[in-house]
Amino acid sequence: MALMKTLDLMGKERHVVARERMRRQYSGGEYLAAKMLAEFPLDAGFSVLYAALLKRATGLRVGTGVLCGTLSLVTVACAALGFAVGSFAPDAETAMTMGMPLMIIYMVVGVINPGGVNPDDKRPIFLDWLKMASPVKWGIEALCVAEFKGMEFEKKRRWFRILDTPRMGGLALVNNGDEVLESLGLKDLTWKNLMRNLGILVLVELGVSLVGLNVNGPRFIEANQKEKVENDGCVSNTRKFRTKKNFSERVEGSNKMDESSIRSKGSIPAANRAISKAFQVDVSGVL
Repeated sequence: MALMKTLDLMGKERHVVARERMRRQYSGGEYLAAKMLAEFPLDAGFSVLYAALLKRATGLRVGTGVLCGTLSLVTVACAALGFAVGSFAPDAETAMTMGMPLMIIYMVVGVINPGGVNPDDKRPIFLDWLKMASPVKWGIEALCVAEFKGMEFEKKRRWFRILDTPRMGGLALVNNGDEVLESLGLKDLTWKNLMRNLGILVLVELGVSLVGLNVNGPRFIEANQKEKVENDGCVSNTRKFRTKKNFSERVEGSNKMDESSIRSKGSIPAANRAISKAFQVDVSGVL
């Protein structure tokens, strides 16, 4: 949900943010920081509420603080993934088209095979990189380690214990939580290290978001000082030429008006009135 909400908001705000950044109201980093302050606490709050209800309803062995912290950080990682994808998308529809298939891939590669893990099996390198970039992987492994590390199963008589345990797969006839983690390939992992790796993933996603905002942000062409001086000189000369031209036209028009007034009325006062009207000065004492 955090991923979908972030993708939708980033796409819808794209044009508004571009217009405001063209006015130099804020930079891409400032916009990303504001989105983090607005989105992360809200998403983490819903995760904490869900974790508290889950702990109360299921009675998990893992502590409430660990459960809330794990789900909150996974939610923040999904929101940061939405920032990373949305920073490169031109609109909301494209962001959803890009983000949802990517999240499905992360979910598929992030789940743990309940049949167990064979350490001798070789996987493609690109699949390992996808697993490293999946917040689902780190969240599931962290919860499994926190739940099963040091767990002791209830002691029952032999036949009842055999009936209660799985009969096939990697978890067949396990006696404690450490054996479960060993079968899943998580024996040497700790919850703190997994949370640290998830935090690093969040920082990487935020870095990708910042790069996307700067690459796809508005661009400005800045002239050097010499070009600015030359352009300012051209503008100044153009303004002077236009002013001189307008003044010449005004003088020529006033002269024509003066001649027409003298010819029509044949008197000096008429010419004085024409010149005074043209230049808005009193020339009665001159002529």
